[in-house]
Amino acid sequence: MNKTKALFLLLAGPLLFSSAEVSFRSPDINARNEVLFTVRTDVSGERSYDTLFLRSIDGGSTEQLTCFPEAIESLSGGRVMQVRNRFGTGRYDLSSAAFSWITETRPFVSGGSVLPGALPDVATSPDGRWIVSVEPASPARGKLVLFDASRGVRYVLAASVERGSVPATWSPDSSVIVYAVGGTLYFARPESFFSVSAVGEAFRVLGPGSVSCVAWYGPSRFLYAAGANVYSVQVSELFARSLYGPLLGVGALAGKLPFSFDPSADSFSASPDGNSILVSRKSRAAYFIPLAGDDYATVARPAELPWLLLPGNTASVSASWSAGNDPVVYARSVTDGAMSVRAWRLVASDAGKTFVSAPVPPSARSFAVSRDGSFVAFILPDSVKVYNVSSWSEVSEYRDERPVTVAWADGSRLFVGGEETVRRWDIGTGSLELLLVSSVSASGWDENEAAVVADTSKNGRIAYSGKMKWAQSSSSRIRPPSSANSSWRLYVDTGLGTYSNMLYVRSAANPAGTKPIVPEKAGTRGSPKRIALVFDAVDGVDGLPRVLHSLSRRGIRATFFFNGEFVRRNPAACVEIVKAGHQAASMFFTTWDLAGPSYRIDEDFVMRGLARNEDDFYNATGQELSLLWHAPHYVSSPLIERAGARAGYRYVTPGVIPADWATVEQDSLLPGTYKGAAAIVEDIVASLKPGAVVPVRIGAAPGTREDYLFDKIDILLNAIIEEGYSIVTVDGLSAPSR
Repeated sequence: MNKTKALFLLLAGPLLFSSAEVSFRSPDINARNEVLFTVRTDVSGERSYDTLFLRSIDGGSTEQLTCFPEAIESLSGGRVMQVRNRFGTGRYDLSSAAFSWITETRPFVSGGSVLPGALPDVATSPDGRWIVSVEPASPARGKLVLFDASRGVRYVLAASVERGSVPATWSPDSSVIVYAVGGTLYFARPESFFSVSAVGEAFRVLGPGSVSCVAWYGPSRFLYAAGANVYSVQVSELFARSLYGPLLGVGALAGKLPFSFDPSADSFSASPDGNSILVSRKSRAAYFIPLAGDDYATVARPAELPWLLLPGNTASVSASWSAGNDPVVYARSVTDGAMSVRAWRLVASDAGKTFVSAPVPPSARSFAVSRDGSFVAFILPDSVKVYNVSSWSEVSEYRDERPVTVAWADGSRLFVGGEETVRRWDIGTGSLELLLVSSVSASGWDENEAAVVADTSKNGRIAYSGKMKWAQSSSSRIRPPSSANSSWRLYVDTGLGTYSNMLYVRSAANPAGTKPIVPEKAGTRGSPKRIALVFDAVDGVDGLPRVLHSLSRRGIRATFFFNGEFVRRNPAACVEIVKAGHQAASMFFTTWDLAGPSYRIDEDFVMRGLARNEDDFYNATGQELSLLWHAPHYVSSPLIERAGARAGYRYVTPGVIPADWATVEQDSLLPGTYKGAAAIVEDIVASLKPGAVVPVRIGAAPGTREDYLFDKIDILLNAIIEEGYSIVTVDGLSAPSR
């Protein structure tokens, strides 16, 4: 076999990518036939980063030298740090200072591909042994899989669940998993799935609901919300119930809610002693509810409870608890066009307990609460600030580099994933321990080609010693990069397929042609696949906070069509959409069906309606609408389009019309009209074509729906990106390629 073909076969396996958002940079070959190169990853508008790799041509192995911390989890009481990114999932053991890859994710160095779209969630047991994930099977659905990291074996918990968040929750002692499939909660000991005497699923039913119905408050105790009831459940009771299910109820009644808990929209958190809860209702209100047994005589009304009306732009709500069993409420949102965090504390006063606003550092975009609830770390664009929750005062600050993510190791130490390094930081002493290198600004071999050395802005010159380990280097300089040795030549050139560029190899000793390290896929550079995702703001703001937060997190700019009813009812929401940088277009001044028989319209009516919407939008936002429009319900006619053109507008026609407006009541009249949001995502992806306009309704429709497309916006965005499409504004469809 000639050398060119051999190198091609060696490298083609590990380097299989699934999107055009990957490029090869800085190839460098030494005399030992080792290729040093970086792979730049830029997914869905999120931050780009370079990952350094070392390929041995003779040995046939690939080694990853840096590990960017897209996500960090703290396991085994802070003794193990789990790091996840596009190239796989790895773990750093603090006791042995050793790094290893988790085989379930099939890391890049072992033949896996770079993940497209959003980094998927996982539910890892606190001790790190078990990982639950959703293995994609279609754009919106996948298999729910349990993986034993200690033995490298897996079990399929469910053949089909919705993608997105993982519907599983672990007991703090890792002995029990509770998971949801099709609106039913199940429980199990994870090791039982690998036993010949496994208990059947029918005997492991907890009850109806989702994982939002479960809140752990001890090593083996949790609260379960079902309707207006809250039950206290001991894990050992669950397995007795599996044998005597028809004879035993679910735990003991801990208390009553003043309303029925909605598993699809509500969530709750339990105090450390299990005697009170904090309930979030549809991300608009939070209630502190003491649990008082069965409340036989009276049940508190919502107005009698300490409660908090959350801002209308709240995208998600979570809570933490102090050692004294007092809650802190945290809300994520998009404010003034940027992701933000707000907080409220429950404090005692002469009038009783009330929620008061807790000042959060300006520009905070995320947060992490310590294990015991004593501290909260706020992530800012250029630093991490740690607050003492009881006094709500800053106690420490990390400013060494730009942070990406954090996770609490133990009571006083944080894992801080930065753009250059991943370190363990002691908030009390300020000490820093280097664990991993995230990325480097320059790399190569030292002058003797004995070691890989790299430069960082904060840590200076560092040298690689193997297995993800780096240390300070005394090397005076990095030797100039080389694209050839006596046997091989490397070069980077624009790809002919769907990749940004390609890394090619040629034999220098025995010319036999040129081969790309990565096989090129069919496609034409300069003609990327684009679709426009548009949001129709008809009248209500339902779903808008979640949509804005999801778009902001991914750096996606979309087109919003504003109806006059929405503008008049929700001027502050219009302002927020504009500040977030999205394109604003017109949906006429009224929600009337312009094709309906109730009104006769002419061109003058359409032109005046567009002009009125322009004025209303300008008065609300100080900004002009772009010259794009469509009529309510996307109805069209030659008269409608001609009138819009006379007013200077271009009519926008969707490539697919999702039935996210159809209700159960409409389905009874036209069977088959109603579909759940996950099924609608599947339909959208199946009908996608380059240049398509895909509309999503903002606001709830009159009638009954289980969920809306805006509820599954993360699944939709990820599905579109996985299909290889870039999401742009309507104007962006015709913009020249870069």
